[in-house]
Amino acid sequence: MPVSVAIVGPPASGKTTVFNALTAGRGSGGVGMVDVLDPRLDRLEEAVRPKKKVYAQVRVADAPPGSRAQQVAAAREADVLLVVARCFGPDSDPAGELDSVGLDLVLADLASVEKRLEIAAKEARINKPGAAAAAEVLTRAKAHLDAGQPLRLLELDAAAKEILAPLFPVSSKPVVYVANVAEDLAAGATLEHYAFEHRAQSAVLAAALEVELAELESKDAAEYRASYGLTESGLATVAGAVWQAGGLITYFTAGEPEVRAWPCEDGAPAPIAAGVIHTDFIKKFIRAEVTSVDELVQAGSMEALRAAGRLRVEGREYRVQDGDVIFFRIGG
Repeated sequence: MPVSVAIVGPPASGKTTVFNALTAGRGSGGVGMVDVLDPRLDRLEEAVRPKKKVYAQVRVADAPPGSRAQQVAAAREADVLLVVARCFGPDSDPAGELDSVGLDLVLADLASVEKRLEIAAKEARINKPGAAAAAEVLTRAKAHLDAGQPLRLLELDAAAKEILAPLFPVSSKPVVYVANVAEDLAAGATLEHYAFEHRAQSAVLAAALEVELAELESKDAAEYRASYGLTESGLATVAGAVWQAGGLITYFTAGEPEVRAWPCEDGAPAPIAAGVIHTDFIKKFIRAEVTSVDELVQAGSMEALRAAGRLRVEGREYRVQDGDVIFFRIGG
């Protein structure tokens, strides 16, 4: 499954322009799939010469511009939120815009928590198993939300998160604050400072410029970008921030049919990482044969590394690392 991202923001923030920039105008109905470009995959393609190359993908949804409830609903379905603020024009107020969106998310969660807390409190009074613990967690969450703070900033252990999970809390989602600038990237400094203070990832994007660049050949786009003093695509910056916010890493599979990049959670054990390819692989996992991009590029194929005895054999406890190239052995 691709990583799911929702773009939210106040009117006139340029969130739809950000969507068009990310999807290169190929989105439909407010939804588009975006390849996460990775030079390591390109190197693998050159070495292995597969029939197909497949980048990791992000599903991007442009939240409806209507009611706050519609934006909250779109955000609730995402893995990571891109919260866009306008950082151009004489009256731009990125901090104010981000505060407004954040408050909408907090209020949505507060309503859910209060409703569930009322039920949990009644259950605790009749000594229903687990109700007292649930009421304690919900009470903490309510106090945190009452203070205007998102749940992602509340320290919760695994058991507490499990109690809140059925509420699908939207303010607990990882966030990337996006400064939508005209051409001057320095205009995003205020937003970057805001993100730092709120322990969130940030990215600065000249969305309208990136939409124009998407229509050019890659070489022409690079030259045009350089004329503005931009060393890399703003879209790459956004993708990197999404990976950081979502706690994601990338591993690769490589063979004659295809080379492919796969996202998975940082620190995921090998069977769970294999489950990204197919859920059946979690139970049927036997072992993982692991190498690095550099070693595979040098050898030319997984078969050559296997013949030379240079593939590491890892079991169920192995934690997949960013940049691993893996061949999973799966049982029948």
